[in-house]
Amino acid sequence: MCSGSMDSKLTGGGLRDGVCRVLSQVFPLGYLESPIIRRFSAEPTESLTNRKFCDELLGQEASDQPDENVDCSDEPSHGNVTIEASKKANETKASISGSWSSNMNHSADLKSQHRTDRPYLLQTVLDAPSGEVASMLDRCIGDGNQLERDEVLLVLFHLKKQRLYRKALQFIKWIEGRNLLKFEEGDYACFLDLIARSSGIENAQKYIARVPKPFRNEVLYETLLMNCVRVSDIQKAEEVFMEIRNLSLPLTVSACNQMISLYKRVACNKVADILTLMEKENIKPSPFTYKLIIALKGGSNDMSGMELVLNEMKASGVELDFATRTLVAKFYIYAGLTEKAEAVISEMEMDYIKDKRHAIRSLLLLYADLSKPGEVARIWKLCTEPNRGDFVAAIEAWGKLGCIKEAEETFEAMLETTKKVSSRYYNAMLSVYAENKLTEKGKALVERMSSDGYPSGPVTWDLLIKLYVDSGKVGKADSFLQSVTEENPDSRPAYGSYIYLLRAYAKEGDIHNAEKIFDRLKKVGYLGREPLYSVLLEAYVNAKVRPHGFIERMRADGVHPVKIVIDHLKFLDQLPKEGVPELEG
Repeated sequence: MCSGSMDSKLTGGGLRDGVCRVLSQVFPLGYLESPIIRRFSAEPTESLTNRKFCDELLGQEASDQPDENVDCSDEPSHGNVTIEASKKANETKASISGSWSSNMNHSADLKSQHRTDRPYLLQTVLDAPSGEVASMLDRCIGDGNQLERDEVLLVLFHLKKQRLYRKALQFIKWIEGRNLLKFEEGDYACFLDLIARSSGIENAQKYIARVPKPFRNEVLYETLLMNCVRVSDIQKAEEVFMEIRNLSLPLTVSACNQMISLYKRVACNKVADILTLMEKENIKPSPFTYKLIIALKGGSNDMSGMELVLNEMKASGVELDFATRTLVAKFYIYAGLTEKAEAVISEMEMDYIKDKRHAIRSLLLLYADLSKPGEVARIWKLCTEPNRGDFVAAIEAWGKLGCIKEAEETFEAMLETTKKVSSRYYNAMLSVYAENKLTEKGKALVERMSSDGYPSGPVTWDLLIKLYVDSGKVGKADSFLQSVTEENPDSRPAYGSYIYLLRAYAKEGDIHNAEKIFDRLKKVGYLGREPLYSVLLEAYVNAKVRPHGFIERMRADGVHPVKIVIDHLKFLDQLPKEGVPELEG
């Protein structure tokens, strides 16, 4: 796999920049292997990452997913903490038994707690003003309350689920500062992950110096690497990957997969280098490695190359699981190979529909991609006892087909069938309205969501901003983004929300507002990424205004100009000097 025909196809022919954009829709960034999962679980990573509860607990939201690509309904993290009680626990009347991540079978218990009133400790953390978490927790413990392991898990679960990373960090700092618990390797990785998410990669790197040397292992560095990949910081990711090599830490397939995932999006020509390294180091490709290569081949419309990978998987004895077949079917659809797609989907129905409940969800969406409402209706009828996930898939499928009435009926049926849902399920319907530019329906749904007691968050905000922008109400989207930012200091909007607004202003040639959004992006912690500058420069191009010192400005932020930036600047330099204003970049 790592050499020969596959490598030649990876490096040959010139992969377009658009490949990464296609792949981000089909193979989200949030789907990355977690070194913590790999380290502390006997189960394969793929089986764990397919579990809804573990995805949420470990921070694999589809939208921090990450931030710019995901979806984000869906982003990778290490929320599982392994901390044992120290002797000082008794002195503070706090007790924790076992390891925070020692038993992932607590999902049912946590889910049942999620449906009931929130425990005292969780409510204390949620109610605590920003910066006062420690003092509130001190009072909580001082009142004689016990700190139990399940409560700690529940607090982390909810904070990460709501992307309250700063509060989660304050919570762990409080535990460390009071010397309640003895940290183990997974705990340091969790600490580093929260620092990276709340205050950036550089601060996470500085934290490593505080970690005792015995725990500066591959788990810690892979956690840092994962965060570099999450924010598409290619320079930092390469530095961390090289540091793993220089420190002679074990080079795992997980670390290689993360680099492949990054290069797949931002530097496709470098994927072959990682495959060659894996072959040299005798690192056996995992099923996830194959999926990444399939995504790369399919995204570049190389169907013959994709089929070659499938054959190599079969020859290596790697099972073509349901997720892989779904991916292959999607690429056949996007390539216009309807017959091949239908053949794969037909096999999926025969193999999975009887004994794999989640098959229904993928089949609904695949038939929607094929624009077959009749097949969507047929599959939906087969689901006689749908759960919330099934309802969401059906809503999304009807939305793709533009069948708003059917989507609304399915949404209402979900609310009637399920006593308790979360804002995530309202967002599924809101996404349908956003895709179909139904502004008034979207606003009404958000108001209903609020009145029903479901708080909005970054995903809801992102969908509303998209809805406003697509409906031509860019100013409304801007004011909305600013208001939610001010009202929610502990939960920042998604990276994609800012980019969507930035693109809208750039398209209009509105330099003033484009620069304003750009500045706000940097202030909230989304630092110097190359796409930002290229989009910002589009505002100058469309306004036909020369930006002064733009290259120097990029370099000051540590960002190297890419081809599109250079091309834009050449275009602006060729404009007639007379009558063309020049602004400071």
